[in-house]
Amino acid sequence: MYEQITENVQRILEMIHRIRPGETVKLMAVTKTRTREEALIALQAGAHLLGENKVQEALNKFSEKPPAPLHMIGHLQTNKVKYAIDLFDAIDSIDSERIADALNRRLKTPMPVMLEINAGKEPSKTGMFFEDVQHFLAKAEQWKNLRFIGMMALFPAAADKSSDEKKKIRDLMKETGELWRIAQQEGFPWAPLTELSMGMSEDYEWALETGTTMIRLGTAIFGPRPKT
Repeated sequence: MYEQITENVQRILEMIHRIRPGETVKLMAVTKTRTREEALIALQAGAHLLGENKVQEALNKFSEKPPAPLHMIGHLQTNKVKYAIDLFDAIDSIDSERIADALNRRLKTPMPVMLEINAGKEPSKTGMFFEDVQHFLAKAEQWKNLRFIGMMALFPAAADKSSDEKKKIRDLMKETGELWRIAQQEGFPWAPLTELSMGMSEDYEWALETGTTMIRLGTAIFGPRPKT
């Protein structure tokens, strides 16, 4: 296990360097269904931070804080907010005013957060549509305890390996990058938007080519998820 995870992380870091030489792109190890030991191996191998999808799983796994930032990347329910703010270093899945309100009320000091973007407008996924982002960020000054450091985008899975499918995903990534840059130019003090988190195990090479600052990888690091 140690050797395989280490080899995978090093291969990914080499790819980042090859595609984006001289630039900093953060590698997030997504540890859903993985053990604490596996997470720590990925960090030791060079991953920069960890991502978890569920509050309860993260609580069980990281009762002792990991030696790297831990981000919440799954849908956050309002009844889990009180646990999330003590456990996570950032919440990357702000997808509604309701969850922003709930977080803001509970927090005593500002917390880094990201706006979740549903780039493909998939009904099965949470996240905002492109056209909702500017209005939301303009209103975000009211949440004094939220500091919007970036956007986390979700994309449809490619239906097949055809060039048409590849182009569809890459075009959505380009649109997301353009949206991110336009929002940055607004210059909102509460939303510096320095991070663009896009790219998962099946499409992270495209995301690197499109300008992401953070990739979120699970199976590319750890291998296929264990069956539950």
